[in-house]
Amino acid sequence: MNKLYFIFSCLGLAGGLLCCTGDILFDLKGPGNKKLGTSKNIDSNWIKMSDWRFGLSIALALLGDALVCLGFYSLSMQIAATHPILGYLTLGFGYFGCFAGILIHSLCCLQALIYKGAMKRGSLEIADDILEKIYKQVMIPFFAGYISLLAPTVTVIIAICNGALDVPKICVLLNPLIFLIFGLTCRKINPVKFQDLPGIIMPSLGLGMFGLIGMLNLM
Repeated sequence: MNKLYFIFSCLGLAGGLLCCTGDILFDLKGPGNKKLGTSKNIDSNWIKMSDWRFGLSIALALLGDALVCLGFYSLSMQIAATHPILGYLTLGFGYFGCFAGILIHSLCCLQALIYKGAMKRGSLEIADDILEKIYKQVMIPFFAGYISLLAPTVTVIIAICNGALDVPKICVLLNPLIFLIFGLTCRKINPVKFQDLPGIIMPSLGLGMFGLIGMLNLM
């Protein structure tokens, strides 16, 4: 069983890296990008990006999150061996966060395609009107998904601190929240140099770290 869990954890790490690749395809917009629209949820450089990038980004996010779920399963079962409630909370919130992530990422990619189509046939005002309606409707699941990923971050930190996971204590830093803060800090320090990377891949890379923690616990 430990061998299977180790394989699942490896796949979880690989899934996080696939999600990073999907994030780059969608969110690496290049220099000169401007935030447009009522809620500033439109990127001007979308118009320059090839359509295939968004389709491939959705596909990679779908596959990546599926593999991340395997990583969550492995890590959760390892925790549940000694702390069942903690383990199953990690599993439930982790799965919900991954499913929400697929939905959110797909909608963001579709927004870019809608914007490109609207700009070819209409104007920024038309594109903004359409995308603002979509944006308002996805905000609740968007924040619910992000908040749900805070739960497994907390449960894994607890599992590391109480010894349920036999890994170095520094592993409490290997999670989406810490990685997100790092990415935002880089962008704050130099908004031009760090406009896209590393910030755009940090949450996905943090998800992959749950797979790495599972691997370390089994070594």
